[in-house]
Amino acid sequence: MTSPDPFIDELWKYANQAPMVDHPWFKGIVDHRWTREQIILGEVQHYLRVRTNPIYFGYIAVNAVSNREQGLMDVVLENFMEELSGDRTHVDIMYQFLEGAGISREDADNAEPAPGTLAAIEMIIGCCQRRSALEGVAMLAFVESQHGGPDGAAARVYKELVGHYGFSERQVETYRVHADQDVGHGSRQIETIRQAAADAETREKIRRAVKLGITAFTLEWDGHVQAMTGQREFWPGVRPLDLRRPEVSLPQVRQA
Repeated sequence: MTSPDPFIDELWKYANQAPMVDHPWFKGIVDHRWTREQIILGEVQHYLRVRTNPIYFGYIAVNAVSNREQGLMDVVLENFMEELSGDRTHVDIMYQFLEGAGISREDADNAEPAPGTLAAIEMIIGCCQRRSALEGVAMLAFVESQHGGPDGAAARVYKELVGHYGFSERQVETYRVHADQDVGHGSRQIETIRQAAADAETREKIRRAVKLGITAFTLEWDGHVQAMTGQREFWPGVRPLDLRRPEVSLPQVRQA
């Protein structure tokens, strides 16, 4: 995905080093690599992370209010209300997948997070707690943009979970909901970033937050696969890392 804005295009280039649709969790479902039982084990990890959504959205909201950032507050509140309002929260909708597999709420809550899931939860909450509201929004923006929309990761797996794997529409409702909602969230979050990126210092904060978000959620998907396979493996992405590194200048020595 590209943008007419050079800075937003730069951020997309980083996101495209580890595109969500190519991660083995999503691609394995679309390619029918995983079994139904493996998918449920992966979704337990998904549930463990989703139940922390109100925590990190709460931190973003508090930071926006504290700094009197009304524009950001509007963007954050949209997400926050969709997470928590109505008869069912997103956590409730997420749990429907597990409930259909005979997993009690207590057992789901007591499940152990895989290494990737644990790292993702700590990174996401830590970012939103200790950084600005703008950085919290930036952390989410390029993840939600990839997850939502008719060609996004959520819509792709929803189609296969129902059509190929035979899960009910109620069980996998979480993916339909996010396919519908996340594309709008992501586009509004990216527009907020574009408007806020007026100076080099702000752009650098946004850049680092976007990279953190892509890394954190990639680790979450790694956790899904780790729970299914029992292997401590981490996906390398599809392109090499683009890191700003110092130049190394060692004196010449004779090697033995």
